[in-house]
Parts: sequence; C-alpha cells; structure tokens
Amino acid sequence: MSRSPDDGALRVQQPAGSARAASAFRLLRWRLLTNTAHSLLSASRLRTAMILICSGVFWVGLFGLFFGGFQFIGMYVNLANELVEYLFSLFFLSLLFMLFFSTGIIVYAGLFKSREAAFLLTTPAPSDRVFAYKFLEAIGFSSWGFLLLGSPMMVAYGITVQATPAYYTLFFAFLLAFVVIPGSLGAVAAILVANYFPKKQNVVLGLGVVALVGTAGVLFMQLIQTPGEAMSSDWLNGLLGRLAFSQHPLWPSRWMSAGLLAAARSEWRVSLHWLMVLTAHSGLAYLVAAVVARDLYRQGYGRVQGGRSARRVAARYGLDALFHRVFFFIPRPIRLLILKDLRTFRRDPAQWSQFLIFFGLLAFYFVNIRRLSYDVQSPYWRNLVSFLNLAVTALILSTFTSRFIFPLLSLEGRNFWVLGLLPLKREAILWGKFAFASGISLVATELLVLLSDLMLRMSSAMIALHVGMVLVLCLGLSGISVGLGARLPDLRETDPSKIAAGFGGTLNLLVSLIFIFSIVTALALPCHLYFAGMEQTEISTIVLSQESFRFWMTIAIGVSLVLGVVGTIVPLRIGIKAFQTMEF
Repeated sequence: MSRSPDDGALRVQQPAGSARAASAFRLLRWRLLTNTAHSLLSASRLRTAMILICSGVFWVGLFGLFFGGFQFIGMYVNLANELVEYLFSLFFLSLLFMLFFSTGIIVYAGLFKSREAAFLLTTPAPSDRVFAYKFLEAIGFSSWGFLLLGSPMMVAYGITVQATPAYYTLFFAFLLAFVVIPGSLGAVAAILVANYFPKKQNVVLGLGVVALVGTAGVLFMQLIQTPGEAMSSDWLNGLLGRLAFSQHPLWPSRWMSAGLLAAARSEWRVSLHWLMVLTAHSGLAYLVAAVVARDLYRQGYGRVQGGRSARRVAARYGLDALFHRVFFFIPRPIRLLILKDLRTFRRDPAQWSQFLIFFGLLAFYFVNIRRLSYDVQSPYWRNLVSFLNLAVTALILSTFTSRFIFPLLSLEGRNFWVLGLLPLKREAILWGKFAFASGISLVATELLVLLSDLMLRMSSAMIALHVGMVLVLCLGLSGISVGLGARLPDLRETDPSKIAAGFGGTLNLLVSLIFIFSIVTALALPCHLYFAGMEQTEISTIVLSQESFRFWMTIAIGVSLVLGVVGTIVPLRIGIKAFQTMEF
C-alpha cells in the first residue's frame, strides 16, 4: 500500500506552522506589553501614579487588617496550629471558585464575542494557539486581584511567624501554579457552554451564580452556628469540624495552603513537594483546556454566532411594556434610551452576574445578622454595625458604578456619532444615563440597608437617616460616573474592564471613594460620639449630650445634603458641557 509523499509533508508542516504561530503570538504579546508600558511611562504618568497610589493604599490597608487579625489569633492559639491551616485552605478555596467564574466569563467574552478573536480565526493560526493567546490575557485580568488580595495576607503571616525570605519567593511560585488550574477549568467550561448551550449561556451562568451564592450562604450559616464560646476548646473543635471539607486532599487550595505553611516553618522538602504537585496539575489542567480548544473552539464559535436569533421573547417584551407604563411621565425618546441600557445590562452576563454575587452575598449576610447576636447588643454596637454595613454597601456600589456606569458612553464606540443625530438635546441623553444608573442603584441599595436596619432593630429615626444617606450616595455616585464618563470617554476601547481600569475609571473610583468617605463620616461621627457616651457613662461628659447630638446632627445632615448636591450636579454639568462641545 503506497503512501503519498504529501502525507509526510503535512505532518511535518503542521507542527512547523504551529511553532510559527506561537512565535508570532509571543511577538504580538511582547509588542503590546512594551507599547502599553511606554504609553504609561511617557503620556500617562498621572494615571500610573494614581493607580500605584490607590493600589498601595489598598494593599497597606489589607496588610494592616491581616496583621492585626493574625496577632489576635496568636493570643489564643499558636499560629502553627491546625486552625490556621484550615483558615488558609478555606481562603484559597474561595479564591479558587472566584477565579473559576471570573476567568470563565473573560475567556468566553474574549473567544466568542471579541472582534480580535473573529480576525484571528481567519488567519492560518491553529485554534489552540488562538486560545493560548486569549487565555493568557484572561489569566492576567482575572488573577491580578488575587495577587492584590492574597499577597498582604501572606506577607502579614510571614512577618508574624518570622519566616525566612525564601518563603516570600515561593509564594509567587505557588501563585503562578495555582491560578492556572481554576483558569483552565473555567476556560473548558466556557468552551463547553458555547458548544452545547449556545443560546442559553446566560441561563447556565445564572444557575452557576445561584449555586455559588447558595453554597456560600450555607457555609456562612454553619460557621456562625458553631457551638460554644468563641476561642474556647469546644468552639475550636466544632469550627474545625465544620471546615473539614476544605482539607480534602484533592482540592488545589489544600496543596497551596500546606505548601506555604510548610515554607513558613522552613520545611523546604515538604513545601517543594506540594509545589511540584500543584505545578503538575496546573500543567495537566492547561493541557486539557488546550485540547478542548483545539477540537471544539471553532465549532463552538460557529454555534454562538449562528445561535443568535431575532425571535422575541414575550416575557421580556412584557417587562419593557411595563416599564413604559410605569415611567410614562418621562419623555418617550429618553425612555427608549434608558430601556436600551436596561436591555444591555440584562443581556450582559458580566454585569448582572457580578451585581447578583456582590449584592446577593450582602443580602444573605444582612438576613443572618440576628444569628450573630447584634440585635441584642448595646445601642453603641448596633449603631456601629449599621454604619459599617451602610459603608460596605456604598463601597460595593462605587465599584459597580465605576466598572459598568462609567464606561456607558465610551462603549458606544464607533456608533457614538449616532447620539448626535438624535432629535434630543445632548444633555437629555446624559440625564437618561443618570436615571438608569440611579434607578438600578436605588432599588438594590435601599432594600439592602433597610433590611440591615430591620435585622438590627434600629429606631425609626435611624432607619430614616440611613435611607436618606443611601439616596444621597446613589445620586452622587451615579452623577459622578455619568459626568466623568462623558468628560473622559475612550471611544476606541470596546472592553469595559479596560475602560474602567484606565485613567478616567481610576479617577472616577477615587472621586467616588472621597465622596463616600465625606458623606458617611459627616453623619457617622456624631452618632458614634453620642452612643459612645451612652455605652460608657464615665466619658459622657466629654462626648455629645442629647442636645448637642441634635445640634450636630442637624449640621451634619445639612453638610451631607450640600455635598450630595455638589457631588451630583457638578460632575453632571462638567460632563454635559464636554458632551455638548464634542465633535462626532
């Protein structure tokens, strides 16, 4: 049986073509990195400095929190105790699931929704090389937060137990090996969803988010119901029993925590053993993802593009009709613009999934506040916890507005000129964006803060104060994001995460944090001093009396209202002025 000479040539040329594609992608990635670094260092020094300063402040704050926590735990147990290993395993296990979801979403968007992927698939590059290029990009975007969150904890632990410098070097090696495993599994899930559920990817993601929130809720309930007095032997044994699932030998988080704790104790053979186990499994996970991409990526891409349908869903359009009836007083053109943003939010899994995860977990925590016995504590502690809950809600809202509201105008991209042709005043377009942002924010945050205060059994006056604060915060954060988004648009970028990470997004987040700090501090400080005097009578003469409390609260409410009006109107006026003079 003869064999054609072309068969051998094909078998030789295919690896050679794959090698050339890999070299081309490495060169492309290197040029993108160098161009980005050159742009940051030459033309965007202020943006680079702001990003570094904000990241540094965040890192130092987390470091102080973890360092204080380790010192507190060290007062009761030895930090080489089994409890610390359990806590580390639980921490890395939670990061494992978060990286799985975040990397899967980013990989799905990069492989099946981006213009770059559509272009790369027309080139002779093999599917697995295109996947490798987009996968590395997704890993970079999804794991930088893990580094920012995990490194202060590990450094704080290393300083507390006086670890050697080699411990900190091994942490980065463990980190690189660890992030590949959930990233590869998330990429495999994204490709499988594209192949087998091309029209129902939102349903699959929604079920996954619900399962994640439900699992976290069940775990939270188990932990807070641990019997015994805190830090007692019975309590510790019960807690370890409830955390035993995190010690399963097949969890990668278990390998990482065991290896890092061994490195902190200078047990180098044990640490390197776990590092090799983690590295071997990360290589296997990526190999599986690459094989799946090689065989199913192009097929899945075709199904996703062909699965788009113009068929109307009665339930969705019923909601749209209900929206028109409820907000009949808004001019119809502006209603249509708001409805367009609502549909975009509804159809984008990256937006509603993160919104549901963050606010869903907060709601679950607020529902179970009574299980933490805050409702039977003194008024001082209830007041403190209520303001902390409000501040956390506002901080999460600021990240949401900076991530999704600020890029709204920029995402119009090449179609931005269409807005200038609409039979509307340009300022009406921005007011429509503001109504959309503030409407979504108010519904979520008002319900959360009201739920928190009811669970804490706060007085009606404090509930009214917190509800008013949330109203001011929502309007201010929405005005800041919409106004600065119109003043600093990036019309060439199509990825909202990159827009939010740019100079405008960083400035928007910084201004939002200053606004939240000003509003919350102005109102929380008089309340704190007043309730502190009620808690400790010996210092009641140097804190606020009831008359002084009413006087300073009146001033604080007035200052907060002024700050709220300024924080809402001024950014919107700046954005409107820039939008009206913009050339399309």
